[in-house]
Amino acid sequence: MLVDSGSMYTWVSATVLRDLGVQPTERRRVVTIEGRTTERGAAEILITLEGRTLHTLCLFGEPGDLEVLGAYALEGFGLAIDPIQRRLIPAILYGAASS
Repeated sequence: MLVDSGSMYTWVSATVLRDLGVQPTERRRVVTIEGRTTERGAAEILITLEGRTLHTLCLFGEPGDLEVLGAYALEGFGLAIDPIQRRLIPAILYGAASS
């Protein structure tokens, strides 16, 4: 699966999601990398990454859509992309608290 911090959401093939028993619970409007506005089914799913399992929002990909791990999931896991080493690294996350 491609890791793409430019994609807000994680995209997985609708066929794969349905085979796993996941059904869309809502629809989301998105702009594709080609600049087209479209809608896709979406559902909350569990993702396991580097030994941790968290909920994330996932879009149901259609034929021709790339399967990607998006920014929403990366931030949930507290991870960032190291493009040089081509790996995920702990992210420095910013919050609203001050001390």
